[in-house]
Amino acid sequence: MFNHKPHLVVAITTMDLDALRLSLPPLGRLRQKFTLVIHNDNPAMCLGRGMVRKMYPRGKLHIINTEQNVGELESRIKTIEYIRDKNIPCDWIIFVDDDDVLIDVGIPSVGENIFAIVQDATTLYESLTDIFKISNKWTLGAPVGKTGPHFDITGTTIRAKILFEFAEFMRRIMPDTGKLLANTKYRVPVSTLLWAGLNAFVRNRHPDMSPIYMNRTNYVAIKMGRATTKYGHTIPTNATAHKAISETIKKFTDLIDAAAQNMVAENQ
Repeated sequence: MFNHKPHLVVAITTMDLDALRLSLPPLGRLRQKFTLVIHNDNPAMCLGRGMVRKMYPRGKLHIINTEQNVGELESRIKTIEYIRDKNIPCDWIIFVDDDDVLIDVGIPSVGENIFAIVQDATTLYESLTDIFKISNKWTLGAPVGKTGPHFDITGTTIRAKILFEFAEFMRRIMPDTGKLLANTKYRVPVSTLLWAGLNAFVRNRHPDMSPIYMNRTNYVAIKMGRATTKYGHTIPTNATAHKAISETIKKFTDLIDAAAQNMVAENQ
């Protein structure tokens, strides 16, 4: 049984405004009410309400335009801080990449010890025409692509109060995080990094809380690009690169473990 009463924020971070042509229109087909927050990390282009409303004509909307490019990680953190500082009614937050599709935002009734609801995602790799087949009916399984559990901050329904705590914590370790990522040859998938970091944070600060998995598809990830670099880093394409990325994520979680443990000790 789904409970539609909790306040939900759908958050999109973008640098390529054209990509919003993929993510915004499907949001208008969702039955549940939510607030949409878009963080535009492209200072060369101002994202206006008129442009958004042409693709997403209804619902509460907040747009954040930046004066300088801050990068994907900072963009996510600033979005969380904006939601908190503007006191937007919010019990849960779902992040969406600007070139992916959210097909369901139903929130089941769960206990207070659940900080996140992990669901399935369908990933499209091959045919461009598969994008036009995307349907809300895919919640029960997609006829194309590959479907499976999505261990990522995007598409995952996360308690807002936990994300607010996490964002405040990340401010403390952002300098060390920046150094770690700057020394990485390959582009680290920020959404995966943040999901690993969030779990490490909750494990230390709220050991009684855990995520829950729901066997239902709510997200479609579109991975059809052929770019070899992004944000100045090489996109991993082989086993060596993926191993390096895994090692970076492990170093990041170790950093969070140490900082979170120190914070707990300080508060005792």
